[in-house]
Amino acid sequence: MWYESSYRRHLCDMHIEDWSDEFLSEFSPEDYYNNLKSAQLDNAMLYFQSHVGYCYYPTKTGYMHKSFNGNENKMKRLVDMCRANGITVTGYYSLLFNTWAHDKYPEWQMREIDGISQRDNNTANRYGLCCLNNKEYRAFVLAQMEEMNEYFDFDGMFFDMPFWPHMCFCDGCKQRWAEEVGGDIPTNPDWNDERWSIHVNKRIEWMGEFTQWVANEMKRLRSGISVEFNFAAAVQSNWEFCCGEPVNEASDYTGGDLYGGIYNQSFTCKFYRNITKNQPFEYMFSRCEPNLTKHTITKSDDVIASSVFLTCAHHGATLVIDAIDPVGTMDSRVYDKIGKVFDKEKLYEPYLNGEMTEDIGVYYSIKSKFSMDNNSYTNHTCAVNAVKTMVENHIPVGVTGIMHDLSNYKAIIASCLTFEDKQDNDRLIEYVKNGGTLYISGGNCRDLIEALTGGKIHRVTDENVIYIAPKTEHERLFEYFNAKYPLPFDGHVPVIDGVGCNDVIATITLPYTKPTEAKFSSIHSNPPGISTNIPAIIMKKVGNGTVIWSAAPIEFLETGEYKRILLNLIKDSTGDKFSVISDAPENVEIICFNDAESILVSAVLLNENYKAKIVDSFNIKIFSAVNPEKIVLLPVNEEISFDYDGEYACFKTKPLNIFDMYKISAK
Repeated sequence: MWYESSYRRHLCDMHIEDWSDEFLSEFSPEDYYNNLKSAQLDNAMLYFQSHVGYCYYPTKTGYMHKSFNGNENKMKRLVDMCRANGITVTGYYSLLFNTWAHDKYPEWQMREIDGISQRDNNTANRYGLCCLNNKEYRAFVLAQMEEMNEYFDFDGMFFDMPFWPHMCFCDGCKQRWAEEVGGDIPTNPDWNDERWSIHVNKRIEWMGEFTQWVANEMKRLRSGISVEFNFAAAVQSNWEFCCGEPVNEASDYTGGDLYGGIYNQSFTCKFYRNITKNQPFEYMFSRCEPNLTKHTITKSDDVIASSVFLTCAHHGATLVIDAIDPVGTMDSRVYDKIGKVFDKEKLYEPYLNGEMTEDIGVYYSIKSKFSMDNNSYTNHTCAVNAVKTMVENHIPVGVTGIMHDLSNYKAIIASCLTFEDKQDNDRLIEYVKNGGTLYISGGNCRDLIEALTGGKIHRVTDENVIYIAPKTEHERLFEYFNAKYPLPFDGHVPVIDGVGCNDVIATITLPYTKPTEAKFSSIHSNPPGISTNIPAIIMKKVGNGTVIWSAAPIEFLETGEYKRILLNLIKDSTGDKFSVISDAPENVEIICFNDAESILVSAVLLNENYKAKIVDSFNIKIFSAVNPEKIVLLPVNEEISFDYDGEYACFKTKPLNIFDMYKISAK
């Protein structure tokens, strides 16, 4: 398939209205193509339709943007020009977000609890949402796919927005709920209500069924093409989006547009790499700073390079997102800038193979984005921070979960899972029994915690401020914290009993008074005052492995002490031998890939500054079962001196200017 060798991709947003004759009046297929060539792109995602709902081809089912009247073939000319000159084409189509269809066919609308659409509730809302459970809307989508297939020659289709912007209560949703579940759709978000949980899971199921239907129909119309659904919502923190694994199953490869900063990009690349059905995964980023809302601000050369090479270090494909000017022009300077970065990136593409080294697996659950106890932390927030902690300490880390094999990890960090993840309990228990280390936190996956610890969770603390007090014999794991000066944590935590005393390495200390009371000990804070025997952290042998359970997800906090304690707990069980050891600065990520003949070592500066600072040389030790033949700096093949200590190949890097890749060749 085309995507297997494509690493430089592009999308130019064309969500443009047509109430002014100026809009898209200067759109030129030739200028667009020339910009793509300047940027050295090998794939173009081109708009066949947009969020506005207007089509960029002569349509009988919808409405064509009026600037194309008399020049109906402008987009077709661009498609054909690209494909004739070595640029594959992915068509763009906006699902559910279709303002034209929303306004023209009110019966298709997504409706809020009051029975009115968001756009009708707020006329300033630009986005009209159509519901996938409306049969007429589905027929409309199919008819438009048929039109696009007949009119264009293309290599793949990208379907945007496969998520629920809000819970829908339209007639179609009500009817489907009544048929499949019965009764009325619950309206109150209550995670203790089984019907609410069913409601959320139905949203995930329905979206998965819809996207699979779209994929099947598209491939029926045109065999041999790729289909991708935007999977960005799966990596965002909002549980209401209900964009789950079934959406990914409908895609040939995983991709999405994210805007959360460089460490979120690192997390997303790891998640996409392990969940995609085919490589390379696709990471999309905006060329605008900080995002497309700032249409005329372009990210600096170094910020663009950092993003491109972070994706490259994960062996993924980069898709750069731009937005067309309302009149239809593009800033050619942007494409010259992108071209300079891709001119360097493409030199590494021949080496993008092998399997990524992952010593630690961070378990990410798309279903556990909520807190039953109204805490600020969830699996999502904790997982992102846990990955960041591993990256800063140069410990090879991957993002795993229900979609991925667990057996090869030295340790797994599973934060704040909920009852929604019970389908994976047996796999996690088996992982521990077979010799793995499982760090698990929180208390909403009670069956799993109780099976692993032998205890029983029966409530959460009334206090939303607690302290973790290490036992004397375990203080070495808790930095400078001890029973008198314990580790603070904000949030309600589970209370467990029935655990063996020897398995408890830290207990909960409560403040003198409840933080919700007017009575206090110290006016500005809630200092520790009441020691208890309630377990805060348990470390227990289970089968051949170890389970570490923490009532409070310490991995949620970004303060250095919490990060070091998390590492101490994991290292105490797994030992301190990881596949990578380095004294590189914490904002340099080191990523390794292995194949039968070599180890690729990428060092990338996680830079978000306008101008990146060159990093002085640092030391790297890479585990190698054999004494390497040589180490070279790619792509120039400059040999690097090294030592081999019987376990690790040890070398000193060159000064780092955003990205370098080294190849360790076996004899």
